[in-house]
Amino acid sequence: MGVNEDFDAMLHDIGACGLYQIRQYTLVAFAIMFSAVSSIGFVFTAAIVPHRYNFIFFFASIFHLSERCLIGACGDESETSPFTPDWLSEAVPFKSNGQPESCLMFQGLNATICEFERNVQERCYSWVMDGPERTIQTEFSLMCPENEWKLALVGTLNNLGVLIGLPISGFISDRYGRKTALVIALVSAGIFGLLKTAATSYIFFVILEMMEPMFGGNIYGISFILALEMVTPNKRVVGNMVIVFAYSVGNALMGLIAWAARDWRVILWATNAPALLFVLYIWVLPESVRWLMSRGRLGDAKKVVEFAAKLNKADLDKESMKDWQNGQLDRVDTDATGKGDNLWSSLRQVTKSGVLLLRLALCSFCWASVTLVYYGLSLNSVSLGGTENQYLNFILTSLVEAPSYLITWQCMNRLGRRRTLCLTFVASGIACFVNPFVPDNAGAARLPLYLFGKFAITGAFDTVYVFTAEIFPTKLRNSLLGTCSMVGRIGSMLAPQTPLLTKFSKFLPLALFGVVALVAGALALFLPESKGTSLPVTIKEAEEISKQRKKLRQNQEDIQSDQEATNQII
Repeated sequence: MGVNEDFDAMLHDIGACGLYQIRQYTLVAFAIMFSAVSSIGFVFTAAIVPHRYNFIFFFASIFHLSERCLIGACGDESETSPFTPDWLSEAVPFKSNGQPESCLMFQGLNATICEFERNVQERCYSWVMDGPERTIQTEFSLMCPENEWKLALVGTLNNLGVLIGLPISGFISDRYGRKTALVIALVSAGIFGLLKTAATSYIFFVILEMMEPMFGGNIYGISFILALEMVTPNKRVVGNMVIVFAYSVGNALMGLIAWAARDWRVILWATNAPALLFVLYIWVLPESVRWLMSRGRLGDAKKVVEFAAKLNKADLDKESMKDWQNGQLDRVDTDATGKGDNLWSSLRQVTKSGVLLLRLALCSFCWASVTLVYYGLSLNSVSLGGTENQYLNFILTSLVEAPSYLITWQCMNRLGRRRTLCLTFVASGIACFVNPFVPDNAGAARLPLYLFGKFAITGAFDTVYVFTAEIFPTKLRNSLLGTCSMVGRIGSMLAPQTPLLTKFSKFLPLALFGVVALVAGALALFLPESKGTSLPVTIKEAEEISKQRKKLRQNQEDIQSDQEATNQII
């Protein structure tokens, strides 16, 4: 029996869900909540006023600001002057939606008299704001329609930063450890978030906006791996539920902070300053035992196992660990010694295995599909929130995903990962296809159908994370999970542009989501089932997951047959 099998047996002795696991998941949950806050913060710091396209980048509809020209001749003194005085319609043209133009006013007849030439319009360069919210839009005077692309670029650069940073994070995680990579990501994200409060120009701000996720954009992925590797196979789904619930709570917390602060600098201080405390994780968060074993550091792994057994008050048979010492890489992985350190070496190893190469391609497509559909549907989610309070809509939209996690948990346990992924993709695809064909006189049916599509794709997102982590070997797991997430980021970058397809047909965006989801659902059936299997350490173990699954099922059938035979004898 190898050390990986020894550790799987030890986990059952230690306890699958004891004080150690609770402690570990609590620490990871705080990191996950900060990940949610950090990744969605630009929604509130770079709020966009909808001029031509309401959803120019995802979640743009969450937080609307309104502004009009400041008319000094009529008594306006500052940006906090009354927004809708009686004379407003005489001084400012109105749009078709009943809102005043943001950057146009009628030409004044006199600088000191509130009278205007209504046939002549001119630009203005100072504004009155409707409400207390302050964002980079108001800070850097980006209110006019020609500046919308600058606000949209904030979200694009944020996603681009994640795309660039994922392989860097994967390298650090696989070479120097999950804990080291997580602490670097958390503290770096906090530092860059605080630096953004010092931005004195738009250029300065967007550079920092891209650098923040470059160094801290993979917090969720690292935390997920760190938590997953310390539970037994039958408890992985439960552990994943803790993580996804923490992410939902983090999103809702972001909404509450923005609701209370309503100023982009205060929001950044409130959400990023606490992140500096994550440096304490160097001392309080244990390293992944499986990663330590994969690096041959069995002595350090032994200390973590003994610490876990002590916290769980478990009687541990130390006989199998008596000769565990550091520098025993030959006992762990003789087939891939030292070759799984970064993304490129990981990909080189994968190209030598046709099984893993096909698996990586399928997972990458599933990731790109789920992010495209999930974020694409999210474009309209807040407008369906049912309240006029846009902060409350955001909070409710964040929390509504929780039921999907619960049902997905049951499906993964009962149906397995592969069938759950397939069904959630197909269900979301069908909902997307049907939605545009609902008659206008039956509009009330559109809301539950739309929410069902979002509900299903949320389940797919949850499943694909667990599934991907379970079917790749330990030394390549974080790099290949990072690769899939990196490809998936392409979907989240494309999603903000899908509303533009309505220029050609209002059916195109949802039709696109439907096609992509259905294709991904079909391709998911070509992935191996991983329910109940041990996490593979070597490439060979990863290739033979299907065999391990068949062996596990055969053992279960044998046990059931023995029980039936015993019952018949009795």
